[in-house]
Amino acid sequence: MLLFFILQLATICMTFTSKAQVKNMKNIVLIGLFFIGLRVSAQTNESQVNLFGQCMIEIATAEEMKTLELEMKSNPYIKVVRLDYNTQRAFILTKGIDQLSEDQFTSWFSNYANKVRCIQIGRHGIDQVKPYPFEGCGKE
Repeated sequence: MLLFFILQLATICMTFTSKAQVKNMKNIVLIGLFFIGLRVSAQTNESQVNLFGQCMIEIATAEEMKTLELEMKSNPYIKVVRLDYNTQRAFILTKGIDQLSEDQFTSWFSNYANKVRCIQIGRHGIDQVKPYPFEGCGKE
């Protein structure tokens, strides 16, 4: 919409100016569009920070784990949540936050927070996700 407005304004200005002024006007419009593009690009990159968190969690039944997964999906800061009953592993991708503490991560497991162990938190696409099974991670 903004681009359309700028182009319309440039067209109107061109009809009332000389050819030399038109060339200068085009350069000004192009420079303006360049800076607008840089700003939009920077804002997009800032808002796309995704963190991940993974852990082991001890849940007695698959039914309980499925219920917890459904509850976690309603969290506004969770983009993706995967809970695997067979491996007792949880993996979460965040949205809308740029920091995630172990306490905050653990709190998302509500009544099962005390069953969470072996937590790893990192930046998705930057930090390496530890492969399962987690080494050196016993029942703490």
